[in-house]
Amino acid sequence: MILDTLNIEQREAVVYPNGPLLVLSGAGTGKTRVLTARFAYLVEKKGVNPQTIMAVTFTNKAANEIKNRVSNELNLSIISHWIGTFHAIFSKFLRKHSSKVGLKSNFTILDIEDQKKLVKQVVSFLKLDNDLSENIILSEIQNLKDEIILSNDNKEVLRHSSIKNIDMIYSLYQERLLEINSVDFGDLLLHSYNILKNNPEILMSYKTFISHILIDEFQDTNVIQYELIKLLLDDEKNIFCVGDDDQSIYAWRGAKVENILNFPEEFKAPVIRLTKNYRSNNSILSAASEIIGHNKNRLGKNLECANKQLENNKIILQSFYSQEEESLWIADSISNQISKNEVSFSILVRLTAQMRSIEDKLIKYALPYQIIGGPRFFERKEIKDIIAYLKLAHSNDSDLSFERIINLPRRGIGEQTLNLIIQNSRDKKINFLNSSRELLESKSFPQAVSTKISVFLTLIDKCKDLVNKTNLEDLGIFIIEESGYMKMLEIEKNTKKKLENETRIENLKELVNAMSEFTNLDEFLEHVGLVNENIKNTEKNNITLMTLHGAKGLEFDHVFLPGWEEGIFPSARALEEKGQKSLEEERRLAYVGITRAKTNLYLSYATSRYTYGVNNFSIPSRFLSEMNSSVFNSSISNEGSIKSKVKYIDDGSLSPGKKRMLEFLKKHK
Repeated sequence: MILDTLNIEQREAVVYPNGPLLVLSGAGTGKTRVLTARFAYLVEKKGVNPQTIMAVTFTNKAANEIKNRVSNELNLSIISHWIGTFHAIFSKFLRKHSSKVGLKSNFTILDIEDQKKLVKQVVSFLKLDNDLSENIILSEIQNLKDEIILSNDNKEVLRHSSIKNIDMIYSLYQERLLEINSVDFGDLLLHSYNILKNNPEILMSYKTFISHILIDEFQDTNVIQYELIKLLLDDEKNIFCVGDDDQSIYAWRGAKVENILNFPEEFKAPVIRLTKNYRSNNSILSAASEIIGHNKNRLGKNLECANKQLENNKIILQSFYSQEEESLWIADSISNQISKNEVSFSILVRLTAQMRSIEDKLIKYALPYQIIGGPRFFERKEIKDIIAYLKLAHSNDSDLSFERIINLPRRGIGEQTLNLIIQNSRDKKINFLNSSRELLESKSFPQAVSTKISVFLTLIDKCKDLVNKTNLEDLGIFIIEESGYMKMLEIEKNTKKKLENETRIENLKELVNAMSEFTNLDEFLEHVGLVNENIKNTEKNNITLMTLHGAKGLEFDHVFLPGWEEGIFPSARALEEKGQKSLEEERRLAYVGITRAKTNLYLSYATSRYTYGVNNFSIPSRFLSEMNSSVFNSSISNEGSIKSKVKYIDDGSLSPGKKRMLEFLKKHK
């Protein structure tokens, strides 16, 4: 029964005898089915005790899916501490052996906010002059833990990090964690590793107990995860890994594609390839195979469509003059099809900054949508920070904005000073801005604080002066630059090349682009308010907008992939690094994006993008030339351009949403 629903390749993997095995599972080839079938097969056919099988996943959802599928298959309730994510499994292990690393069994797992507070205390105690945010420091500490670099190994810490005084911060941070009987998520694995490494009797008891190890998404494992697994293997090395090297896209968060690439040689293990794809049509699979085939560092496989019911629709490729035209085409295409059937639509972008223009058009077309894996554009922290400056420049009474940015970027204005401003405001019944001016004039602040407050007030005055003297685009650039916000992000990015900060910088540039579309600040702030209100009123829908990184594991009927230009995809960061490794990860990302589509795939690019006051001209992505022209529906054209759509403005068949969109275009042309 277990094997009845499997194809030949899947069955070969599931019934493989003891020993190491790598199951190279291409997109849409049924990897979860194979993993759960292997678990059930070991229990039902091989008589293995399910409690001795360790099944590791990367999400709680995947872990629960395995438990439920195996339970249904065997008609047996599977309750095991050894099925779950790495952190879930080893948190239970650590509670059992906590005394070995100086912890009590009732230790607390700190959330990110508590971790930031602890880092702040550590930096303050060490009296360090550190401009880096707690997030950057914590990210660096997590990276060190993932690489199995201990806090007492100062030489290795400094060799792997360029952050000033990180050795002192990391060391004291770990001391404080032990003192308050707490751990962070990195400790769950690092402490467990140290316990197993330094206590042979404990290690042997687990090596003897665990009979089989099954690993899902093996290509996403990092150094410490892989080393933990290898420690627990017994002499038979019954390790069953399911993964796809072509979908290894998380190097930026520590994943090592080398783990899966080197596995066959390291374990002298065979590789079984799953190539029967049940999701996408042949045109889509051909395009994906052609792009990923240009990567040199891969184990290799060719996918073929196993779902004969799918129509072999060709890929639609469009070129546009601007990202605004591109976004309009996406919204228009979805609007024409969304009411036909209950089908799913997804728009997958390389950079979150691309979302702003697309969101704007979806809203104007009255198309309900949701963003997966992150906040909407105007809800992002960096955007709300700069908008707070704009609101304060617009009105003295914007107390919430004042409170948000008085010390952002950090100016050395602490809570005590802010509380004094707020109390004076309440006593005098005046706004925070005027309260700070009054306290400054009455010399109520210490001299050092007075200087910092004065600098802030001067900045706000300059912003107010510029509101009526320059365009919104220049005002936005002035605030981002003169406030020190851009410098703050650049310092953090340069100290530790971090995707998050590069993304935030791109988002700020896109904010300036958004501002350039409005004639005055009143109009722009009203637009932001209406967009946020629209978000609140959005009902359940079948249009999703997300980054390519967030799309892995998902599938949709219609997939739009905009921004296929050099500098966006592949990203400028990957191109600047000039490394084959970086470019190959971008190709894997393209492979992931393409293989999300079931029946229809739409690729597009713009020949120019207006960014931060400059009109940048671009060329099509090299990835487009790596695909055979036979997979495309037609040659590149400008059918989606705004000009061609304006001629339909008097068409009575237009939807109200489309009419509003065209009226908007006329107004802002």
